[in-house]
Amino acid sequence: MKKIFYTKHAEEMLAARGIDRNVVESCLLQPSRIIPARDNNFAYLKDFHTNILKVIVAEEKETLVVITVYWIAKDRMTQ
Repeated sequence: MKKIFYTKHAEEMLAARGIDRNVVESCLLQPSRIIPARDNNFAYLKDFHTNILKVIVAEEKETLVVITVYWIAKDRMTQ
């Protein structure tokens, strides 16, 4: 597994949204899906039954840079 680095924005979003780093790391280690995102980044998605965690990541050679993280209601997923 690559090292995980959290941007300042990602750290702020974890705190504001009450998301634990362990949940984010679970998503990065065993995503349900990985899809392309804007600016050559990737969205790691993990299904947690009622909601889906979406983690936007920039993949570097040895590091996954977490840009932001948020929950999506399952019924709002269109992809």
